[in-house]
Amino acid sequence: MDLDLETLLIARVLPMTLVTAVFATTAAMRHNDEANRAWTAAFAAALCVTALDAIYAADGSAPLVVVAAGDASTVFSVGAMWAGCRLLDNRERSNIWMPLVAAIAVAVPTLVQTSSPDLDLSTTLRTAATGVFAWLAATELLRGPMRLNLNARILQGVFLLFGAWYITLAALNAGGAVRPDVETTALPFTALFVVSAICLSALRVERAGNWWSMSAEARRRSTLNVLASDAFREDAADRLERATRAGSHVALVLAEIDDLDELNSAFGREAGDNALVHFSGILRSRVPADALLGHLGAGRFVVLVVAASTETPRRVVDAIRTGLTESSVGEGMELRTGATFGTGHTIDSPATFDSLLGRADADLAKARQN
Repeated sequence: MDLDLETLLIARVLPMTLVTAVFATTAAMRHNDEANRAWTAAFAAALCVTALDAIYAADGSAPLVVVAAGDASTVFSVGAMWAGCRLLDNRERSNIWMPLVAAIAVAVPTLVQTSSPDLDLSTTLRTAATGVFAWLAATELLRGPMRLNLNARILQGVFLLFGAWYITLAALNAGGAVRPDVETTALPFTALFVVSAICLSALRVERAGNWWSMSAEARRRSTLNVLASDAFREDAADRLERATRAGSHVALVLAEIDDLDELNSAFGREAGDNALVHFSGILRSRVPADALLGHLGAGRFVVLVVAASTETPRRVVDAIRTGLTESSVGEGMELRTGATFGTGHTIDSPATFDSLLGRADADLAKARQN
């Protein structure tokens, strides 16, 4: 299919400009967290690619530095999408440095060539690296609380198809069989970001709740009557700071419901939701009244409590286990949930939330292995 230049420009520039402007504006006003900042950087890089391609199409030629910038922006844009998915999946780090390094690596071969360069190498590197990051993003969407979400599944399928297409183009170009053109690379790239804008907007609204009709305080709490992840992190950091000033110690207990995926598969999503509600109820009734309670997602709950000794977190764990043993999930169901725990204490860890969570996460992973 041959498209004239004007049609190609309209099909690329207009939708990319619109989705970038809308996504960036809503991110700044309503969803200004790390994941959305990474995605906004991805959309900005994608818009940069589109603008550079439009200039190239209008001019008929482009300096090598412009070609290199376009290649780098293409790789970084999809890599930043992957980084944002990591953060939405409650990963500790986005690893956004990886697409940044890959973008620079892709641009170097073009920059070091002569004034009459052979761009096949840079084209192969660009399409291959972009395809790999698309597959990484699709893999990330399979993890944690997103794996059962319809919008995440749609986005995962789009990233898988896009990644497969770009990697195939890279292989064909490396073998000299096909040389990718605007229609085979630019149009799928634009479609990827249009679909991403729709699905990611839905995902972040679902994550934050109905922000257009909820108060700021209501958004701080999840549907489980404990603090949502972002709100818990904010309050935990404040409590740790005040405890440090007062010379007190604080303990963190991380709890992960066992076999939550299997429960969803065997009894349906409603049973899994009931297990989450049941577990949050156990926390509210069994842990000290001054403890801070939160849900990090994917069946992971966290408790922050003032602890004068290293035995305090163990007593909290024992109280939760007792509550789980004594009550079942839902009325009329002789089904009891178990949980695996990890703990951290400021006596043997730095008094920061990330260090305590990291210590508790490592302790939980060790408990699972045993």
